[in-house]
Amino acid sequence: MKRSIEALIEKRQECRKKFQNSCLEIGELLKSRGIHKQGKPEIQEKFKKLVKNLDDWMSAQDKEWDAYSNNHASMVYQSLQWKIEKLEAEYSNVKTLLINFSTLEKSLNKILQKAESGLEPSERQQLIEIKEKLSPLQYTDFEHRFRGDESDIKEKLKIYLPHFARTDHILDLGCGRGEFLELLHNDEKRAEGIDVSESMLTLARQKGLNCICQDIHSALEKKSDESVGGIFSSQVIEHFKPEYLREVILESFRVLKTGCPIILETINPLSLFALSRIFFLDVTHQMPLHPEYMRYLLENSGFSEVEILYSGELTDEKLETLPPDHELARIFNTNTDKLNELLFAPASYAVKGIK
Repeated sequence: MKRSIEALIEKRQECRKKFQNSCLEIGELLKSRGIHKQGKPEIQEKFKKLVKNLDDWMSAQDKEWDAYSNNHASMVYQSLQWKIEKLEAEYSNVKTLLINFSTLEKSLNKILQKAESGLEPSERQQLIEIKEKLSPLQYTDFEHRFRGDESDIKEKLKIYLPHFARTDHILDLGCGRGEFLELLHNDEKRAEGIDVSESMLTLARQKGLNCICQDIHSALEKKSDESVGGIFSSQVIEHFKPEYLREVILESFRVLKTGCPIILETINPLSLFALSRIFFLDVTHQMPLHPEYMRYLLENSGFSEVEILYSGELTDEKLETLPPDHELARIFNTNTDKLNELLFAPASYAVKGIK
């Protein structure tokens, strides 16, 4: 806003200078025509008076506008100050609520421990769901803060859409907020999401997406043989223990129709940048998954045409090379390329297989 006001003042001063120059040019023109020598000096006097009156008028207008702008700036400042104070008060209330939620979560943990033997499985599950909703450490908040805005995630996931172009009824394992489900829905594909986080699914359901709250392996077990046309998962399998991951892949093979794809995306451990800055940021991650291990796992589970799809190029982070004509360019650039490959390989990869 300050820059806009300064620009207007500068433009106003420029216009005023142009007007004064025009008056001087008219005065010089009158003088060159010899009007003051023709017995009409009063014309020159009246012209000088006119110029002075116009200059006085512009000065008065400048002062008026300055007063308006100062008053407006003062009002804007007071409004912003009021909003800042209001936000500070609301932030204080939120912090108090988080502390209260933490206390409630501890109390629920104690209740669950004491009632371990006396509760029915359904009752215990209900208490666990209530505990999750009350927890101040919602994974939804973590996802929004560190993984990125939903529009950014959707833009990154678009690269996988062509792999499902010839099929329908696709399962999104660990669908979360439903970014890929939404892309499939926009492509008029029948899709179903599965996730264990009710808070994440709430956001997906608000978009009208089809999703269920259930353990992934349990949900797959309930599916009939060769009943789905595709399986997708993004940034989920690194949360699984090795035995569980193996079981999920075997069940995925069973429920997939012949000729249909499975795509499982995860963080690339061959990129030290991704490993240190992304993988270890989330404490719920179990272990990094090497691309060749995932290739072996899919092939060993019956999938064919297995390939690794890299994504998330770290272009801006890479070390710069020397110009080709530099005498040390060949040696320096070769070593730089090796370092870039080790440090800044693509942040993600997906393993793809066909049944």
